[in-house]
Amino acid sequence: MYIVLFAFAYIWIMMLVTATSLFKAIAVFVIGGSLIALVYYILDTPGRKRRKPAEED
Repeated sequence: MYIVLFAFAYIWIMMLVTATSLFKAIAVFVIGGSLIALVYYILDTPGRKRRKPAEED
């Protein structure tokens, strides 16, 4: 799971570095960051379902 997030983060950082203007860099930062957060949320769903009963005990 984390290898996918590291790959997304690497691509995101490279896109930030190569952005030609501040506006594009901010847009890439916001959109890319939200995409990484969404992917993490989706990939962590089975883990959250497993942890919830353990926390209730």
